[in-house]
Amino acid sequence: MDMRGGGWAVQQSEKSTSLWEKLQEIDVRYIYLLVWIVVSIPILKPLGLPLGSISEETMLLYDFIDHLPPRSIVVMIADQGPAAATECQPGMVAIFRHCVEKDLRVLFFASRTEAVPFIEQCMIDVLGASKDHPDYGKLYVNLGFIPQYEIGLSALAANIFYTTTDAYGNSLKSMEFFKDLPTGTAKDWSLAIYFGNSNVDWVVRQVNDPYGCPVAGGVGAVLVSRIYPYYPQQVIGFLTGLRGSAEYEVLVGKPGSAVAGMDAQSLAHLAIIIMIIIGNIGYFVSKRRIGGF
Repeated sequence: MDMRGGGWAVQQSEKSTSLWEKLQEIDVRYIYLLVWIVVSIPILKPLGLPLGSISEETMLLYDFIDHLPPRSIVVMIADQGPAAATECQPGMVAIFRHCVEKDLRVLFFASRTEAVPFIEQCMIDVLGASKDHPDYGKLYVNLGFIPQYEIGLSALAANIFYTTTDAYGNSLKSMEFFKDLPTGTAKDWSLAIYFGNSNVDWVVRQVNDPYGCPVAGGVGAVLVSRIYPYYPQQVIGFLTGLRGSAEYEVLVGKPGSAVAGMDAQSLAHLAIIIMIIIGNIGYFVSKRRIGGF
């Protein structure tokens, strides 16, 4: 009886040891599956996990736009390709939504061809339409692609009718949007916002230095260090990558893809941390049982 009881105890110990060892040798495919599940859930339905405090840079930009008088002109410069759009596009949509709520005029243009569809999508996401919206040509205008980056912006800043037509071939001079502009230059703009994975220095040079137009940005997180030399004098605020976009979505009360992305990122990090903890517990317990400690 004692021998059988002792044998049973040894077998149970071996089974327990085997279980802890298995925790250290989980098939990596199950880890990928778990991460895929926790990432997919908030993308399908944002959970709205707390972001913590809103960054100063985001808050200053929000407050600046929130205090602009109705019909002030905000120029949005789209420079996001497909890679940068993940971080920048949600912020562009959230800021445009804020401008619509404040009855501001918004002038879009793309500084690269890949960004053209993102302007159209931004208008559709917020207004439900683009050129067919009843306020198109009154409060919102899409100039389409303006080539040569800084040279193109310089020409537009010097003369708002530089392009003569919008993205759809409509004459700018026939639009109500442009009827009451005192100078027809960037002096009439209340804010110019750059979206993309580049620096804002060229925007500062062409609209802030010569015309005094404040500048803002919605850029990839890896590029924000290049904005700080201009902040907060020339650049009055900016969105830092996906988190900045999520912060602005929260401020306008419309959680969207940025909040969902931050939820997914947080849950993925949490899942990885839990797996690391379980793996380490398994390692130390199995070592203790075999006399390794």
